[in-house]
Amino acid sequence: MSSRLPSLNEILEEVRAEREGQNAHFDALDSKAGILLGFAGALVALTPTEDHLLVDVGRMAAVLAAALALWAFWPRRYSVTNLRVLRDRYLTADPRFTQKTLLDTHIQMAEQINESLRRKVWRVKAAMVALGAAALLVAIGVSVR
Repeated sequence: MSSRLPSLNEILEEVRAEREGQNAHFDALDSKAGILLGFAGALVALTPTEDHLLVDVGRMAAVLAAALALWAFWPRRYSVTNLRVLRDRYLTADPRFTQKTLLDTHIQMAEQINESLRRKVWRVKAAMVALGAAALLVAIGVSVR
């Protein structure tokens, strides 16, 4: 089987590196979402309570930013290899067959994670836009009073 799959190890290593990169990207997005959540909360808390439409709309945009950041920060499901099944089914199998099965499984996990990552990126970007709009609206509303 090894002659039919000469690049199996290289591909498996690349898939592992991709999954590690995905995890690092998730961690970075979680950090950004946490910072956005903190800034949005501070903006809501520190915005004057005067009755001005722009300030009120800015405060609501900050609340929206906080909600989007919290949604982005929300824990996700994490795909992992079921080690007991791996041991029970593949302990006596041909090593190349086991490697190919692991490769296929990790590719499927990476594809699922990419979709989850794409949604998280969208939420963080939306929170950033909402927070930027909130800060601008509050600044304009405070300066025109």
